[in-house]
Amino acid sequence: MHSRSIRKTRAAALVAAGALLLTACSGGSEPEETSADAGAAGSDAVAAAEEFLVPWNGEGEKNLLIDEPLDAPVKEGAHVVYLDVGTPVSAVMWNNLQAPAELLGLKLERVETGRDAQSVNTAMNTVVELAPDGVINITLDPIFFESQIEQLDALGIPIVSGSVMNTVEYGLPEAFNGPEWMTTNGQVLGAAAIARSGGAEDLVFYNVPEFPFSKYELEGAQSKVAELCPECELRVVDIPIAELGSTAADRVISDLQANPQTEYFIAAVDEVQIGLPSKLELAGIDVPGIGMWTAPPNNEQVAAGDQDATLSVDLNLMMWTVLDQLLREMGGQDYEWPDVATRASTLTRVTEQANAPEDPVVGYVAIADYQDRFAANWLVD
Repeated sequence: MHSRSIRKTRAAALVAAGALLLTACSGGSEPEETSADAGAAGSDAVAAAEEFLVPWNGEGEKNLLIDEPLDAPVKEGAHVVYLDVGTPVSAVMWNNLQAPAELLGLKLERVETGRDAQSVNTAMNTVVELAPDGVINITLDPIFFESQIEQLDALGIPIVSGSVMNTVEYGLPEAFNGPEWMTTNGQVLGAAAIARSGGAEDLVFYNVPEFPFSKYELEGAQSKVAELCPECELRVVDIPIAELGSTAADRVISDLQANPQTEYFIAAVDEVQIGLPSKLELAGIDVPGIGMWTAPPNNEQVAAGDQDATLSVDLNLMMWTVLDQLLREMGGQDYEWPDVATRASTLTRVTEQANAPEDPVVGYVAIADYQDRFAANWLVD
């Protein structure tokens, strides 16, 4: 809805600029560079962005990232701990682990870590005392629990990670969605901002510095925007993690009011957009945007046409994949991730109103029969 209005404005500018160019040519003088040339460059940028985004349209055959059976079935009652950092998306991921845990007969336990160093240290000491068979960590930086990593390693307890950028540095298995994956999806966000806005030149990126992955999304967006549109400006505004779920939308409103030239925004975490559309309307601001790490309210907003788009992550497939990695680590089984473009395009898709998920809680489903495929690989009868 919003992006169409931007395209109409740019189209009108192109027509006007074209008329000026014809007038200059009829005078017999050499035409100088006009806004028509800038418009053509903008059109090229949009076309290049749309071409880049093709793998992220959600179409085509997709496979599990590790598509081979386990060496042996998982033991009944295996104890797996999930580290919950307390964000809405973290809660969604916890819920997404319930079905595979039931399928495998796992004892799944959630440990809330908090967000400060002291809370994390206390929580991780609890994990060591629990001595589970394996640990799943989503987004928590290992720098906060380095000593507990050593203790768990001494006990032979593996830790697998999602959206953690420095696993290898701390002796942990490489996450499938580490720095390269995040950078690639950041490029998708940048390309989507260009394509969906019809070639906007004034953009802003809402960064959440406490999330280590956010800076990689930012770097990816910056590199792709610079490649597609060297004359574009991509401002960066930090939104503290403590404001997610509370005042993040208000910070966006204040920024857009202070920078009325902004045409489109990118959010590293789509929780920034929860409740934002109504506040934008109330403030009289018509600036669309796209984010990543979609929560159910984002899906509802996209389906209603209130939110322009989101870079959907199939969070069910993500959590089943992370659990699959943990099972292989617990069993001492070798595995290998595919290339980063395959990993990124398998789990993520640009979602707009036309392809919004029917069920906002389930969200984007990349592989319709993923449960059956995992069950076969996990040797479940």
